[in-house]
Amino acid sequence: MKLKKMEMARKRYLRELRGMREWISGSLIVTARKQGGGISPFRYLSRSIGGKNRITYVSKKHMGVFEKQLKNGKRAEWLLREISELTVKIVKSAHGNAEGGK
Repeated sequence: MKLKKMEMARKRYLRELRGMREWISGSLIVTARKQGGGISPFRYLSRSIGGKNRITYVSKKHMGVFEKQLKNGKRAEWLLREISELTVKIVKSAHGNAEGGK
């Protein structure tokens, strides 16, 4: 990929990332638990923060919002990886060292 195309792609990804208002990183877990003599669904958000697992209860009415924000989070993570890769390629290309070496 040529330098100009890489720079344009990176700008496009940065613009998209800046335009994302909210996102969540983590996993939405849906399981069941015993409650009041029966079994009922239990939903929670699982995240790793500072090497420790944190869970946050998610009510049924908030499931849609959390699912959307988690989808946004996956997209944001992908965008960050792509921006990083493009930046490496741009730096190497701009300094005449696109094929490797030091």
